[in-house]
Amino acid sequence: MRSPDPGTGAAPAGDLAAEVARARWYHGMTLPGGVVTPGDYDLEDTARRIPLPDSLAGKRCLDVGTRDGFWAFEMERRGAAEVVGIDVEDPGLLDFPLPRPAIEGESRENLDRRNLAFAVAHRALGSRVERRLISVYDITPEEVGEFDFAFIGTILLHLRNPVDALAAVRGVLRRDGRLMSNDGISVPLTLLRRGEPAAEVVMQPGRPFWYLPNLAGRRRMVEAAGFQVECAGGPYLMRYGAGWQHPAARVTPRQPGIMLQRLVLRRGAPHSWVIAHPHPQAP
Repeated sequence: MRSPDPGTGAAPAGDLAAEVARARWYHGMTLPGGVVTPGDYDLEDTARRIPLPDSLAGKRCLDVGTRDGFWAFEMERRGAAEVVGIDVEDPGLLDFPLPRPAIEGESRENLDRRNLAFAVAHRALGSRVERRLISVYDITPEEVGEFDFAFIGTILLHLRNPVDALAAVRGVLRRDGRLMSNDGISVPLTLLRRGEPAAEVVMQPGRPFWYLPNLAGRRRMVEAAGFQVECAGGPYLMRYGAGWQHPAARVTPRQPGIMLQRLVLRRGAPHSWVIAHPHPQAP
């Protein structure tokens, strides 16, 4: 990610490094002065591996589940006229299976550290991204306006109703708008059930996941929400960042393809991407 233009008021690198150290990072990104955030995922590498449009000049863009803001800032860097990032702030509003996982961030202190990450990056980059605290299920043109481009990154597997979430995004896209969804997939189901939509149920106690589809299932979710798929790709591995704690120990023997899952998860999180536009016959 490029540094902001001179005169943005970004903090000196030394001060910025101290600010970064006080936050809890999910997105790995490079800030001015070469300061790298210790995120769980290396999203700069991901941005080079997926076909996010090179230019979003003049477009109004939406980042669903913005968290630290990497994708919102990246769309701004690629020329977007306006970017809105949405997220929920209260851990009680997270759409996780019951019983809720004891995730880091349920304490006020840890929640504040997570929220600080976006603020630090926003200020350092001299960004104009607007962050709105609203659930994806609640977005409407009246609440957030309409958009030319929407990005959803690694969110659907955490949602009880991923098709409803995709339909809500379609509801705020202009008729000629575009959606890009980049999310986790099941490698075993992709290999075992090629071309057949399927999903693994991963609602294990204490884990923030609902369903993990195969490639065909991910595409079908997007279509079921009222989109026409233009192109899709994957699987590819979204690489871990400096803050990641190794996931292999959390893969239990009850999951299908356990040995394959363990091998894959040592290298990165399996993902796929889809680009689509609203179906002309969708309501």
